[in-house]
This record gives sequence, structure tokens and C-alpha cells, in this order.
Amino acid sequence: MRIEVVPTVEEIRHEHISNRVVIVIDVLRASSSIVTALASGFDAVIPVETIGQALALRMSGNFLAGERHCRKIADFDYNNSPTQLASHQQKGGKLILTTTNGTRAIQKAERASSLFIGCFLNARACVQHALAQHLDVTLYCAGTRSEFALEDGLAAGLMIDIATAEQPEIQLCDLGKSMHASYLYLSNRLPELLSNTTTGKRLVQHQFHDDLAFCAQIDQYPLVPIVKERRILPHLVS
Repeated sequence: MRIEVVPTVEEIRHEHISNRVVIVIDVLRASSSIVTALASGFDAVIPVETIGQALALRMSGNFLAGERHCRKIADFDYNNSPTQLASHQQKGGKLILTTTNGTRAIQKAERASSLFIGCFLNARACVQHALAQHLDVTLYCAGTRSEFALEDGLAAGLMIDIATAEQPEIQLCDLGKSMHASYLYLSNRLPELLSNTTTGKRLVQHQFHDDLAFCAQIDQYPLVPIVKERRILPHLVS
């Protein structure tokens, strides 16, 4: 079995997807929001690329969440914010989500054999469920504005650490080895580190300090979001 790491949404290729399990990682904040929304009681998350597509799906039982360059979209119920979604009180319903980068990454990988959503919040559940599929795995970092995002790479490094502890014979690409080493070196100061990444600094400017601290938590949810027919459904891991 082999784990490949793809650094940005622009660099995903057919060979990274075909007959593979793909885990989309967008720590700040799409992946974290999706995991939290499903853990907070939504039945499904529906990712869409445009604001118009999201508005077209507004109906009873659906809630709209999204951002453009960190700012909440006018008339939406929520920002792309895991702390806001964690406070959602109503059980059931669907969350319609559109983000600057994360939803685009999901759509580009939808032909994978299995497509999961991962971040620090569900790293162990996500990678263990991926390994159970007995296929090669691609850790697909969404990045930020066409550039590599360190927080995504570190979440990939954490998943590699979990995977190699369970299956030491797993092969890694060079970027995977680098991200694993980076995670081991930096793991004891994740909350501080996330505030100083490129995306983290933008979130600090917009006063999303709570989101940064929330997204840095490891293994809060034993839940794997699975993409099926353009919907993201929760799979609970016992």
C-alpha cells in the first residue's frame, strides 16, 4: 500500500484519483466545517461551487453556509465556520456549503474509488477507515489561493503518523515523508502555528481566533464524512 500527498487543488491528477481512496484536507476551514456540521446533527452536507447554486437549494430544512475570502456570504445562515456550526441546535436537515477552495477540491476528486473529508478533528477515524479499503491512499491538500497551505500538510503528516504506526510497511512519497517529519517536529504547538500560517493570518485579521483554536484539536470526532453522489454523509467509526 502507498500513500501519496498532493499539495494543492491545482496539482491533482487522474493517477492520484483512479482506483484510490482520496482524503480531501482543507483544515482552514472547509474540512473542519464539514466534519463539525455532520457531528452536530446535519444529515448531509452538499458542496456546491457557486453562490447561485447554493441559493437555488434554499428550502425548508436546508441551511446555507459559505465564505468568499473569509467573509460570510450575504443572506447565508453561517460562515464557513466550524465554531458557528458546532452551535447549530436543530437536528436533521442539509447544509449547503460553498467555499473559496475546499468545495472545488472535492469536486475535482469525485471520481475516486472512495472520497473522504479529513482534518485534525477526525484524523484517526479518517485514515483508519481509508486503510480498511485496502487501496492506495491520496492525501489531497486543498491549499489556499493556488498555493500550498502548511496546515493541510501537517494534517496529512498526522494521518501518515497514524497510518505508519499501524502498518509500518506502507510506502510514502517524498512529500509524505517531509510532511510526516514536519508534523512530528511541530505537533506540540499546533494552535500557535495555525495562527501564523498564510490562511491563519487572514483568519486572525477577520477575528476568527476561536475557529483557529477549534481546528487545531486532534481526534475530536470519530466520524468520517464520505462523498456519495455529490452529497457528504456521515460514517461513524466505533
